[in-house]
Amino acid sequence: MEGSAAFAAAFGLIALLELGDKTQLLLISLGTKHPPGPVIAGAFLGETAVTAIGVAIGVAAAAIVPFLAIQVASGILFIGIGLWNLRPEREGDPERAPPARGPFLTTTGLSFLAELGDKTMLAVIALSGTLRAPVSVFLGAALGLLAVAVPSVVLGRVLRRYVTAKWLRWVSAGLFIAAGVLTLAEAALGG
Repeated sequence: MEGSAAFAAAFGLIALLELGDKTQLLLISLGTKHPPGPVIAGAFLGETAVTAIGVAIGVAAAAIVPFLAIQVASGILFIGIGLWNLRPEREGDPERAPPARGPFLTTTGLSFLAELGDKTMLAVIALSGTLRAPVSVFLGAALGLLAVAVPSVVLGRVLRRYVTAKWLRWVSAGLFIAAGVLTLAEAALGG
């Protein structure tokens, strides 16, 4: 039944599951490189889209599909981005331009991939299927994800302020590689 209990259950569980998750690492990394507004907005859109998919699957009471192929592809993508960040900069190069699609679209796509088939999506499927409160679960889960996303991006901005560009590149690369390894480990362990 719709209501505050279902909302609170979704909010608390999803926020807790997201702490230390690969999406949080991804957002810290993106926060070191881009302004917070587009990163937070992109994270919210990407994560909310996956939450909506999870609710729809739970409401339809469909069998939980192990998004193994998507998890593996996402893990490889994150590791690839991390390795790309490790490439040496040439002397005298101007600061690298942001990707043509910009931080909002980059964050939206990466957040969507990170959450698709993730434990938080599976939790949303389970909650919406068992609580029979899709609106409350959707709102609670979406706000739970946002409650972790905002401080993660802020942490990235703080790191940017106190850490040199070279170290930021290494930290960012390490966070992406860690997110990729976590994604592949989740896929190998079956979610």
